Amino acid sequence: MAESDFESESLTDLEETFNRAAKYLQTLVSELDSGQLLAFYGLYKQATVGPCDTPRPNWYQVQAKQKWEAWKNLGDMDRETAMTNYIQGIARINPAWDAEEMKAESSQWIVFSKLSYDNVELNDEDKTFLDWIKEGNAAKVREFLSSEPALVDKPDEEGMHPIHWAADRGYLEILDYLIKSGANVNSRDQYGQTALHYVVSCDHVDAVKYLLSIGAQSNITDNDGVTPKEIANEQIAALL
Repeated sequence: MAESDFESESLTDLEETFNRAAKYLQTLVSELDSGQLLAFYGLYKQATVGPCDTPRPNWYQVQAKQKWEAWKNLGDMDRETAMTNYIQGIARINPAWDAEEMKAESSQWIVFSKLSYDNVELNDEDKTFLDWIKEGNAAKVREFLSSEPALVDKPDEEGMHPIHWAADRGYLEILDYLIKSGANVNSRDQYGQTALHYVVSCDHVDAVKYLLSIGAQSNITDNDGVTPKEIANEQIAALL
């Protein structure tokens, strides 16, 4: 086998493992702090896009600026190193993640998730409505709302409504179900931001299109007077 063929094959294996790791991370999002999530975001962008060459967001674009910095700080790190560091980061949280991910792919369910910060196992019955939204479990979201419809617009202690969490993650199915269950598409969090602010900031293009299609207002300003369009990239700004 030629050296170039070997390198190509190795890169393919690395990419496959990286893709599994990125998928597995979705089961951990409710357990990780913002610093960890930002670090994974930066590595993901570095691995999939390359070095950051986008302009620095304005100072008032808090979420966008934090994500930009996490990516920009990686400098000229090559894609392979970014993927490797991403995979190693997942392994530090759960050394058995790859086996669990492959098992989950075959069984389509996970019995429990492991809380990385205190090594306590969180059983499914202990998870809240918001936990299930953060994990992207649409079936559990429907189950909770069928028994407690008022949860659809109940904010958490930080002022974020369920629709904000679904928008932050880009979960279209859950967003659609929350809206159809009575969630206010223009609900504002403690910073005055709507779900549209969230999906725009996180570059969830399909979610932006969906929210606009069901009446999300693109001219709502947050507490700093910023509209979704002002924090959008060029592609999304065109939609707004």
